[in-house]
Amino acid sequence: MTGPAVSVVVPTRDGKALLERCLASLEAQTFRDFEVVVVDNGSSDGSRELVQRRFPSAILVELAENRGFAGGSNAGAEQARGAAIAVVNNDIEAEASWLEELVSCLDRHPRAASLASKILRRDDPRVLDGAGDEMTRSLKAYRRGQGERDRGQYEHEEQVFSASGTACLWRAEVFRRLGGFDEGFHAYYEDVDLGFRARRAGWECWYAPRAVVYHVGGGTSGGRWSEFESFYSVRNRWATIAKNAPTGWLVRNAPLVVTGELASLGRAVARGEVRFVLRAYRDLVRSAGALRAQRAEAALGAVAGYRELRAAVAGAFPPARGTIFRLGLARRFTSSGAPAA
Repeated sequence: MTGPAVSVVVPTRDGKALLERCLASLEAQTFRDFEVVVVDNGSSDGSRELVQRRFPSAILVELAENRGFAGGSNAGAEQARGAAIAVVNNDIEAEASWLEELVSCLDRHPRAASLASKILRRDDPRVLDGAGDEMTRSLKAYRRGQGERDRGQYEHEEQVFSASGTACLWRAEVFRRLGGFDEGFHAYYEDVDLGFRARRAGWECWYAPRAVVYHVGGGTSGGRWSEFESFYSVRNRWATIAKNAPTGWLVRNAPLVVTGELASLGRAVARGEVRFVLRAYRDLVRSAGALRAQRAEAALGAVAGYRELRAAVAGAFPPARGTIFRLGLARRFTSSGAPAA
């Protein structure tokens, strides 16, 4: 029996109110050939009961332990029957045409492995939360347009480096061939890592400006932002580099990579969070053997080196955001894995 065109995977943990609004927005989609797969990462707030009572048509995957955003997404993908897999955070609300626009965009770009949505802030829809993820020569990723007023500056359908896991669409075949999100990341940078692997394998990522979602951001991470940002973003950024960055990229841009890391360390010191960064470095050293093996495996299927990737790189460093985004920095590098963490 033929499955649906799209499977929408929603990892969640203890975000009942957010989840209900998310699933209600999916119910209202104009594109109807899809299924919803909710993956519960061990909630204790009645989220599972909500899905069973309010959204009985959704497939509910109940995990015995919290596998984070990456593990939850992969568990949902294992159950998905769609030719394409959309992954969303539980703290988004999608416009009714969101899925229709993504499917249309995917049809227009046969070399696209993934698509990025236009993400607006739910508390102020005039402000962008992201218009696709970009990569810099210093190997720091950032959300394009985050924090900017939406003046129509990101209304062109165009290539970006990777798609934020906040709301993205993947060809199921490619997602599975690449092994899905790296579950060792738990949360943060897992979407960039997967996008990087797809790029090296010769695939593209496109931004669909009319596929719009509204994002709360950090909706269920609470006071753990400091640890999530300072530990996971540092550890996972360097894991992404170790696994995926071509040697030519590292050689040509070593001063930029070092400068960027020193700047990040300086911010952590100023904010009293250096202990998390040092713990991230220690974890990376302990994982060196596994990372070398993953790098060797990724290189076997790589067809794009630094020369081919250079056109997809945005600049030397992420654009300055200003102190107003100090508390939102955790969302720059991430799918906003916090709701599933």
